[in-house]
Amino acid sequence: MNIVEVHDDVWGAAMARVPLLSERELDVFQLLGKGASNRTIATRLAITERTAKAHVAQILAKLGVESRLQAGITGFAWQIFTRADHHPPHPVLVGPEKSSLPLVE
Repeated sequence: MNIVEVHDDVWGAAMARVPLLSERELDVFQLLGKGASNRTIATRLAITERTAKAHVAQILAKLGVESRLQAGITGFAWQIFTRADHHPPHPVLVGPEKSSLPLVE
C-alpha cells in the first residue's frame, strides 16, 4: 500500500463517518469547513468557547482525523458534495491512474 492509497483510505473513512455527528456537531463541522475559529464558532452558535472546543474534539474523534485542519478540509468537501447532490455523498476517490487530468511530476 502506498501513501496515496493510505490517504484515500483516511479520506473515505472520514467522509463515511460524517453521518455519525450529532446535529450540533454538524453545525460546528460546517463552520470548521469555512475555517472558523473556536471563538467564531462560539459566537455564531451562541455557545461558550469551551463548548465549541469540546465539540471540535468530539468531531476529530468521530471522524478519526488527527487535526482541526483535516476536519476542516473534510467539512469543506462535505459541503461541496451535499450542495451538489442535495443528499449525503458517497465519496468518489480517484487515484492517479484513474484521473482524467494529466499528472504533473
